[in-house]
Amino acid sequence: MISIRTKLSLWLTGLLVLGTVIGLILFESMLRQAFHDSIINRLEEDLEHIMLATHINNGEIHIDQSQLSSFYKPAYSGRYFQLNLPTEIIRSRSLWDMQLDIEPLAPKQTRVWQAKGPKNNDMQLLSLGLNSSSANVTATLTVAQDLSIGRRVFSEVYGTKLGVNLVMLVAMIAGIFLILRQSFKPVKHIQHALSRLQEGEINALELNNLPPEVQPLAKTYNELLEYTAKQIERSRNNLGNLSHGLKTPLAVMQQQVEALGLRDPDTAIALQQQLDAIHKMVERKLAAARITGDMLPAAQLVIPRDLHSLANTLHKVHRHKSISCEFEIDPTILRLPIHREDGMELLGNLLDNAFKWAQSRVNVQLSRQQERILLYIDDDGPGVAGDELDKLTQRGIRLDESVMGHGLGLSIVKEIAEQYGIELNFNHSARLGGLGIELRFS
Repeated sequence: MISIRTKLSLWLTGLLVLGTVIGLILFESMLRQAFHDSIINRLEEDLEHIMLATHINNGEIHIDQSQLSSFYKPAYSGRYFQLNLPTEIIRSRSLWDMQLDIEPLAPKQTRVWQAKGPKNNDMQLLSLGLNSSSANVTATLTVAQDLSIGRRVFSEVYGTKLGVNLVMLVAMIAGIFLILRQSFKPVKHIQHALSRLQEGEINALELNNLPPEVQPLAKTYNELLEYTAKQIERSRNNLGNLSHGLKTPLAVMQQQVEALGLRDPDTAIALQQQLDAIHKMVERKLAAARITGDMLPAAQLVIPRDLHSLANTLHKVHRHKSISCEFEIDPTILRLPIHREDGMELLGNLLDNAFKWAQSRVNVQLSRQQERILLYIDDDGPGVAGDELDKLTQRGIRLDESVMGHGLGLSIVKEIAEQYGIELNFNHSARLGGLGIELRFS
């Protein structure tokens, strides 16, 4: 999923680009229209000047060149005029040897159009139909202006505007990214704090350095953490009290079983086995309450610290055996998505089982497969027959009575795995030859 910062960056950048493009299109259209209107206005002024310089003497029409602008004198100067009479054509000197193809117009009729002129350049032309009642003459007066110079000026102005807009666009986009980066620094701070919270380094989020918009969320999260911690502490205390409370009834039952052993040994043995199992479960829960009493509700299993801690503890527990525990851990995996207490119990049981059965080697592999994390633990012990692998997680069932245990460890592993949606599989280790245990975290 796209982050909020990336989404804002894309949206704001898109809006800026769209606004800049629309602005440039509107500016180009307005500039082009202004350029066209200015040329038409100039042609209308030229038309009036030429009409003022046109005289009729003795029925003949001529144009006084001295009254005209000097632009009409140099050849191909870019400004032209042409007077079409019934019997002759009067042209400006700037047309030189070229004659414009003009359609005769009725008196007072006007025409605005574009055509090719000298040097094959585009021209803007304006024609007006004239008549003289005194001389009984009709004529068509045309003025023209070369568009190449104006278009060059237009391109320079528009190019400058385009360059300035592009520089401003790049500057604004860079400003957006810088502002968003600075604005989202508190979110990065919260993300870092949450990582420390998951690793158990802190027990609450710091509120002093957070912006007002985020403080209510962090405060609510802290309150939820405090409430959850109290609930966990209360549950552990209740569990400890229950376990302590069971000790006295169990002691009384133990005495009764011992007395029963004199009269009915078989029944006493069966009851003794159940009492031993209950006693072990009580001791285990008491130990768990003591060990995990200070764990935070948001703490996750930290890799590789907690794995090495478990291995060091098991080396001491199984100090009578020389076990080499090897780790192959993907350095990008820093935590497992499981509460630290449950993770320590889950992996502790699996590693304890591997240490019990291993001859000399235990191997732990932690890697990524697509979107999931794969944990694989195997040993060089005797392994388990294929038809008995399904029995491993059945509570109270032990496949070999020669090794100490009560058949509860792997069943507890199964319960925790089901609670967190972890895929648990047992197989034969192809590398070490013993039991292989595979955990797939979602």
